[in-house]
Amino acid sequence: MLKPSALILGLAAAGTLLAANGPLAAGAAKVQIDDSQKLFPESMTSTSDGTLYAGSIPLGIIYKAAPGAAKAEPWQKPQTEGPQSVLGVLADEKAGTLWACYSDLALFGGKPGKPGVLRAFDLASGAVKASYTFPGGGFCNDIATTADGTAYATDTLGGRVLRLKPGAKDLEDWFKDAKLAGGLDGLSFGSDGALYVNHVMNNQLFRIDLGSDGAAKTMTELQLSQPIKGPDGMRFGDDGKLYLAENANGQADAITISGDKADVKKVINGLDAPTAVSKVGNTLWVLEAKIDQMGKETDPGAFYMVPVALGQ
Repeated sequence: MLKPSALILGLAAAGTLLAANGPLAAGAAKVQIDDSQKLFPESMTSTSDGTLYAGSIPLGIIYKAAPGAAKAEPWQKPQTEGPQSVLGVLADEKAGTLWACYSDLALFGGKPGKPGVLRAFDLASGAVKASYTFPGGGFCNDIATTADGTAYATDTLGGRVLRLKPGAKDLEDWFKDAKLAGGLDGLSFGSDGALYVNHVMNNQLFRIDLGSDGAAKTMTELQLSQPIKGPDGMRFGDDGKLYLAENANGQADAITISGDKADVKKVINGLDAPTAVSKVGNTLWVLEAKIDQMGKETDPGAFYMVPVALGQ
């Protein structure tokens, strides 16, 4: 286990903000993730019916909450091989797959560690479909997919995006840039076909344009309408907006992108180190990770996925 300061530096750099300020979704309640005070979730995802999933960093467990459930229960036990910490999770309903990043926190301390692993679980049965080890090592952080089932995963420390084509046996290097090293975190595909990524430490958003052959072309830093702090998990919604968790600002944003400009609007604040978002209908679910409290002796309290009303 990393020291709290090192974990904050590598994953969240977050402060403690307690009183949520935003329009909670009508008819929806916060969903508690199990009842462990040691689970410290890092990512969440959802399916169109409102089923929610979240992964635990220290426990290596993936949790699932049925639509309308008050609590998420264990769905995947810790794996027996490879790194144990669960980072990014992503549900791909078309492929019937729940993707999950497993990584070794020792890498953030500059120590030798196991290479990251991208795993695919069957959404219906929970069975492991396949596991893919990061070539050359690396820290698997988050996942995005395209309509044809191709999966992309970020290597935070290496500043690279890896790709797994349908039917492929191994991950391949797809894009790498020195500007992304040490902080490449969230990623999501926009309706324009470009891949958007962020740098959690340098507070930046980038667009990676793709060629007709699917190869990465140029990377452009977006001009933000206001500063962001600790950009973490992010997902494009069906409304075309990019929803982003700012872990160090304790808030989630709705971002409208036009060309190279990004108009940032706060959706909710006052959260304790939010690290992930997922949109279901007119509700944005935001995960409170409380990573700044990880490793401390103080009681972090319960962990929740918080529903926020959109379009009000």
